[in-house]
Amino acid sequence: MMLSQQELEKIIEMAPDENDHWDFKQQWYKKNDRNSLLLDIINMVNTSHHDDCYIIIGVNDDTGKIIGIKNNNGRMNKQQLQDFLRNKPFAQNFYPLTDVTTYKIFNSTEGKMVDIDVITIFNENKVPIYLDQDIEGENLLDKSGKVIKDKTGKKLKSPKIEQGLIYSRIDDSNTPRNESTSDAQMELLWKKRLGLDLNIFFRFKFCLRDIKNWFYTETEYKPKYIYQLNPDFMIEEVEDNQEEHRSRFVSWAHTLMNVHVDYRYIQLKYRGVVIKEYVASVMYGGRFIACNPQTGNIGNDNFFDYYVKDSLRYLVNEMIDNISFPNKRTHTWEGYNQIKKNLVIFQNNFEFDILKNNLSLQHELNKRYTPNKENISRLSHRICNNIENKYEIWTDPERIAKQFLIEKYNALIVNQYLHRYRKIKTPSNKDEA
Repeated sequence: MMLSQQELEKIIEMAPDENDHWDFKQQWYKKNDRNSLLLDIINMVNTSHHDDCYIIIGVNDDTGKIIGIKNNNGRMNKQQLQDFLRNKPFAQNFYPLTDVTTYKIFNSTEGKMVDIDVITIFNENKVPIYLDQDIEGENLLDKSGKVIKDKTGKKLKSPKIEQGLIYSRIDDSNTPRNESTSDAQMELLWKKRLGLDLNIFFRFKFCLRDIKNWFYTETEYKPKYIYQLNPDFMIEEVEDNQEEHRSRFVSWAHTLMNVHVDYRYIQLKYRGVVIKEYVASVMYGGRFIACNPQTGNIGNDNFFDYYVKDSLRYLVNEMIDNISFPNKRTHTWEGYNQIKKNLVIFQNNFEFDILKNNLSLQHELNKRYTPNKENISRLSHRICNNIENKYEIWTDPERIAKQFLIEKYNALIVNQYLHRYRKIKTPSNKDEA
């Protein structure tokens, strides 16, 4: 995730102190010093934590003074940096993902705003990354920019980067160019790769993302999903003892042909112990089950349903969807994709927090959308056709239909603002101009 303006300013306040999360550079790497850029990025990727890293350019790394970008010598944008990395001989053709963002920061010495470039090196769990071919050294230049030669006229070059060496940043230090990192650091990197350094909830997420290694079975009349590489991680569907008190219709599933839902609990278990439990809706007579989304509110009681992509409940749903229809050629029921269109899916909680404080969005939602009578009537009839006599809560289907349509509309508006936010959150990236 790219740094916010406030986060960057807080980091710069700590300059010149560096660590395994950020590094300061006074100016961009020169065109004949791109190997140093490559090494810095590899070191930053091979860190044992699970956070993004940043190379902050335009800050003196000795004094911490804000300098700003003084010239375009060697300056790169996001696309240029990605192309540079993509063309390097990384093992298994797996190269780091990066971003370049320009910020305006006040330079008190000059009394004006200056450009600061930040290279974001996105967190990668598939560490350690390394090169499988040598990279030759670059020509050494004198102060005038001419290539330095020895007495025989041979061009002098910086040391080459050797294949197979594992570089890693520890605290504020990179691994020397001609060495591999320590055994202790290597162990931490492999633990990160295998998810062994995470708490139980993050380890569950780690396993759920490995969708292909889950399988479905049913024992003791209980549907189960088991992670094949480590059966200690298991998900089980159990009866919902509160089902009779729950409503049989939910706003986010109202566009399905059959709007009626049943309920179960989905339990996430580690070594038989329940570590998390979600209420789940069963649709189409048991054809699909999904952990219920969360309910959000922006402004004055403007409710909508949402998932967060990095949440356990969302990852569980994605895994179940994949297992329910392992053969995509026979995957003819698009209900899960359909219900996702009725709600908001945030990349992370940060996105929700940003939009929740957006005054323009609050104002838009506070206008209060009113569904037309035809749509209310159509949905209320579908609800009536699925009402069972014992569910007295549904005695006013038109009111319920109206609320469902309002919530879908709220989700639509939030999605529109979310789309705009994602487009403009890095407005200064040169390749996106």
